[in-house]
Amino acid sequence: MKKWHLVIVVALCIGLATTVYAFGPGHRYAAAGWGGHGPCYGGPGFGGGPLAGLDLTKEQASQLWQIREKHHSDTRSLRYEMFQKRLELRKLYADPKADEALMLAKQKEINTLQQKMADKRAQLQFEERKVLTPDQIKKLNEMNGGPGYGFHGFGGRGFGPCGGCGQRALGGGC
Repeated sequence: MKKWHLVIVVALCIGLATTVYAFGPGHRYAAAGWGGHGPCYGGPGFGGGPLAGLDLTKEQASQLWQIREKHHSDTRSLRYEMFQKRLELRKLYADPKADEALMLAKQKEINTLQQKMADKRAQLQFEERKVLTPDQIKKLNEMNGGPGYGFHGFGGRGFGPCGGCGQRALGGGC
């Protein structure tokens, strides 16, 4: 009976030990403080995002970080307002007696806020672009699939655990 328990304990230990290897060594930038993959892919750093392959200098990384933080704080009230309007629209859709004209008006308010946010994103991209060298801009354009894709192809900040806009490493989408 004791041998049977020993066999079970050893098998359990081996099974648990193998799960450690399933997680892998971690992200290559995580130890250097570059963000790594957080719960929303990218977190505050450049790990894994479109800028990871640009060989940014520490000064460039710092400047980009400051630009994004400023954008994030500048758009906080706009993002909150969008969140509130979406909640209001959701409540209207849940109400079977809600007036369609009221729902349409609420949707138009959301569309206006989204356009303001898109304008702010464009301004963010212009500011970020000023930090990069011409070679880095060219390389970024090639990595993102050409004109029109912008810097923010992978997600960003906003509302919810992953920014409400997907998972972005650059933090721009919202």
